[in-house]
Amino acid sequence: MIQADFFDSLANLLSIGFSLTEALKFIADTDKQLARGVNSIIGALESGQEFSESVRLLIETQAYHQLLIAEKHGQLSEILNELANFDRLRLKQLKKIKAMLVYPLFLCLILGTLILMIQLYVLPQIQDLMPTSTPQQPLSYWQYVIRLMPIPIVVAAIGCMVYWRRQDAIIRAQMIVKVPFVGKLFRKYIAYYLASNLATLLKNGLSVKEIYATLSEFKEGSLIHLLGEKLHETLLAGGSIKKLVDRHNFIPNEIVKFMSSGNTIPEMANSMTAYSRLMFDEMILTTDKLIGFIQPAMFVVIGITIVSTYFQLLIPIYNSVKGMY
Repeated sequence: MIQADFFDSLANLLSIGFSLTEALKFIADTDKQLARGVNSIIGALESGQEFSESVRLLIETQAYHQLLIAEKHGQLSEILNELANFDRLRLKQLKKIKAMLVYPLFLCLILGTLILMIQLYVLPQIQDLMPTSTPQQPLSYWQYVIRLMPIPIVVAAIGCMVYWRRQDAIIRAQMIVKVPFVGKLFRKYIAYYLASNLATLLKNGLSVKEIYATLSEFKEGSLIHLLGEKLHETLLAGGSIKKLVDRHNFIPNEIVKFMSSGNTIPEMANSMTAYSRLMFDEMILTTDKLIGFIQPAMFVVIGITIVSTYFQLLIPIYNSVKGMY
C-alpha cells in the first residue's frame, strides 16, 4: 500500500506542474509514513543519481524497469499512475484472498486441534481397551511404504528447490505457465508486462536496436533483460521475432502481430497499449476466478481430513471386534 500511495501522490503532483524534486519534498513534508523513504530518494537525487536508480532499492524490480523506461523517454507521470493502479488492484485482490481464507483456516485450526486431541488422548485409550492376547502382526508391504513415504517426498522437494534456483528467469517462466490454474494467470501478467513496456518504448519512436539497448540496461538476469539478449541473438543470426516467440511459449503471439503488422510506430504503440490494458483486465478476471476456487478447495481438503480421522478411529475398533469372533 505504501508503494501505491507513493506512486499515486507523485503522479498527481507531476501532472499539476510540480518538478520531480519539488514533488518529492512536498510528499516528505505532508506524509509522515512516506517521509523517511522520500528523504532518502531526495538525497540520492542530490548526489547525482537518476530517479529510477534512487528508488531501485525501495520498489519491486518490475516497477523499477518500467520507471527506467519512462524516465528516459519522458512518460514518468503516466507510468507512475499505471503502477499505482496496478498496486492498488493487486492489494485489493490480496485482501479478497485473505477474507476468503479466514473461515476455512479457522476450521483447519479447530480440526488440527481435534486431531491432536484424538492422537494424544482418544487413540491411547482405545488401544488400552484392545485385547492383548493376540500376537502382533508384522507390518504389511503397504504399511512399510506409507511409513517411508515422507523420505522420498522431502528429497524430491529439496531437489526441486535446488533445480529451480539454478534456472534462469526464462526457464522459470516457461515452467510456471505450465502449472494448472496459476500458469494462466502468470501468462496474462507476462503479456501485460511486456506489452506495457513495449508500448512505452514504441511511443517514443524507438527502433528494434534502440529497444534492445534499453532492455540491456535492465537488471542482469531479469526476465525482460534476458528476453532482450535473446532478441539481439535472434536478429544477429538472421532470424525473426516469431521464431523467438515460438521457442518461448509465454510470449503472446499478439505482440508479434503488432510488431510485424506494417503499421506506423505510433499505430503499433496504440495497439500495444490497448492490448496491455486488455491483458490487465483479463488478469484481474482470472484472479477473481481463482479466488472463487480457493474456498471450495479448502472445504474439500477439510472434508477429506475429517473422513480420514474417522477411519483412523474406527479401524482399530473394527479390528478389535473382528478379532473377537
